[in-house]
Amino acid sequence: MISLRKLLSRGALALGLLWCISGYAPVALAQTAPAATDGRQPIRLLIGFPPGGGVDQASRIFAEALGQRLFRPVLAENRTGARGNVAAEEVARATPDGNTLGVVTATTLLLNRHLSRQMGYDPQADLTPISRFASLPFLVLAPPGQGLRTIGDLAELLKARPSTCGTPGAGTAQHLALELLVRSLGARCDFVHFRGFAGALPELLNGGVQVYVEAAVIGLPLVRESRVRLLAVTSRTRSALLPETPTVAETVAGYEAETWLALMGPRGLPDSVLAKLEAAAIAVARDTGVVQRLRALSAEPIGGSRTELAATIRAQDSIWGPVARAAGLTAD
Repeated sequence: MISLRKLLSRGALALGLLWCISGYAPVALAQTAPAATDGRQPIRLLIGFPPGGGVDQASRIFAEALGQRLFRPVLAENRTGARGNVAAEEVARATPDGNTLGVVTATTLLLNRHLSRQMGYDPQADLTPISRFASLPFLVLAPPGQGLRTIGDLAELLKARPSTCGTPGAGTAQHLALELLVRSLGARCDFVHFRGFAGALPELLNGGVQVYVEAAVIGLPLVRESRVRLLAVTSRTRSALLPETPTVAETVAGYEAETWLALMGPRGLPDSVLAKLEAAAIAVARDTGVVQRLRALSAEPIGGSRTELAATIRAQDSIWGPVARAAGLTAD
């Protein structure tokens, strides 16, 4: 077990994504032999989150461009439930022929497996990494009337008097990112968990909470309207969307908290199919038109290789569990 203190001292504060933790019913995995891809039938791309959200929109942009690269339709299909786990389980059970793939978030890959004893599959062992194609950075937000402008200001406030930290729900990536921030500052905060951003927004605007972390796709419009104060972005490097805004890591060395989206397939994908999908996914994430469309959603394109994705999963895996346990979270 790696303690949170050791994690902080090593500066290994990378967090992956993102959404709430919940329990899952056991599901047996299909052990089907690989079948040859005939190149004619559409590819099913399963998305584990509802239509219209940031993950869904980014995934559909990716699916459209991927189909053009592969010269075959890629049909995006929402399979919601268990914070993305229903879709991931279905991908894991699919025949490993490249005809069923999924967009899997960092939470499903890195966090759920540490906290739930009821999962019927292992999202790391039973899914094949293909490419990490986009990330969704978070923003550290404060009410406009409190005079906070930097992470240093926030640290002083949290240490000086009792303060309230708001989240869109216990166990969300936003909650964990804020837990880690407060702990890394050596401060304390009373956490209040609202029912989504809509519940937290009024308290953020009127100063009922002193700090809040939210995805850029939601928080950026409020920043541009001067309704909230932007203190920092949580990504490792400054965002192309907000080049003048500092990162948390510029104050807290090594801090990183963002959700990312990865193209994954079932275990046992043939090397020839895997290589073709990887090359197409990388090309899509680097396409100028796709980059522009993703950034319009406040998403950052990545275009990483399967080797890079596997390394990211290994590097971040040991961080999620200790942080979530320190926050007192369980999924069952």
